[in-house]
Amino acid sequence: MTTPSTPAPSLPRLAAPSGRRAPLLPALAQLVLAELRRMIRNPMFAVGTLGFPILWFALFGLPNARETTDSGVNVGQYLIVSFGTYALLSLAMFSFGAAVAIERTGGWLRLLRASPLPAPLYFAAKILAALLFSALSLTLLYTFAHFAGGVTLPLGLALTVLGKLLLGMIPLIALGLCIGFLVNPAAASVMANVLSVLVSFASGLFVPLNQLPDVVQRAAPYLPGYHLAQLGWSAVAHDTAHDLTHWLWLAGFTVVFGSVAVWAMKRDEARGQ
Repeated sequence: MTTPSTPAPSLPRLAAPSGRRAPLLPALAQLVLAELRRMIRNPMFAVGTLGFPILWFALFGLPNARETTDSGVNVGQYLIVSFGTYALLSLAMFSFGAAVAIERTGGWLRLLRASPLPAPLYFAAKILAALLFSALSLTLLYTFAHFAGGVTLPLGLALTVLGKLLLGMIPLIALGLCIGFLVNPAAASVMANVLSVLVSFASGLFVPLNQLPDVVQRAAPYLPGYHLAQLGWSAVAHDTAHDLTHWLWLAGFTVVFGSVAVWAMKRDEARGQ
């Protein structure tokens, strides 16, 4: 999946006619809406993050949706988590990897630095938009699984899975920002493609880990996608004994990737990128 360059959204006005700083909340809302429009208007991005998870479920989930695992977990519920995690991983890699690289090299970030817009507001808007788009992707996936495959999640369980996956997406966003600030747009698109596929497979999202080579099974616990999926799988299996371990791993990934992204951003600022 590739994401062609799209025009940057128009910059919201932050200065009132009297010269006073306008409230930041309306500016944040404008930026979130602009980011959502950018996502929706990019066909490849929208199809990749909304359509592909549904396609994978149709191909691999529907034939097995009503079966159960050896531990009694419904396979359809398990696969909702698997392909939902893949959707969030892809969204983070492209929305914060390829898109940020395009905005950085295209001069959009230089314009933001010269404007009254605080930099944290820009990132907050992108994160909020990504979470909203992710919630939409997960909702569409569940809706398809429910009506096409008869897979049902009780409301409480559905909200628990949704909350875990969205909160656990933060380190994926940080990883996407690393890509966006470290490489050029062409390389960012390739890297986003490669990482989203490799991490998904190595985390057991498409093939159960116990069916993968030993080297992949040993590497999986060092991947953020693995821990994110484990949190969702533990919810549908009603076995949350190891959740704290997975949250700690995700927090560590956030610190590491976030630190690298901040360093790379400051390096670009120093270079005048």
